[in-house]
Amino acid sequence: MTLTGNICKWGNGQAIRIPKAILDFLKWTEDDKFELITENGELKIKKIEEKKKRKNIKELFEGYNETYTAEVINWGEPVGEETW
Repeated sequence: MTLTGNICKWGNGQAIRIPKAILDFLKWTEDDKFELITENGELKIKKIEEKKKRKNIKELFEGYNETYTAEVINWGEPVGEETW
């Protein structure tokens, strides 16, 4: 996809407006972070993929309302070099 844009004044600085069609195509949203890379006289914009935070135990079981009952499971006799 190729579209043209322009540099415009924004406060005391400049801004590059990215057309909505490009944002939709890239699935970028308003709060996405990106890095600007200058290479051979060109400007590249690359989205920074934020690592997803791993959920803690409370978050994993949020909304879980069942009662847990511990039970003994018979896994059978040891196999190989297992020790019980």
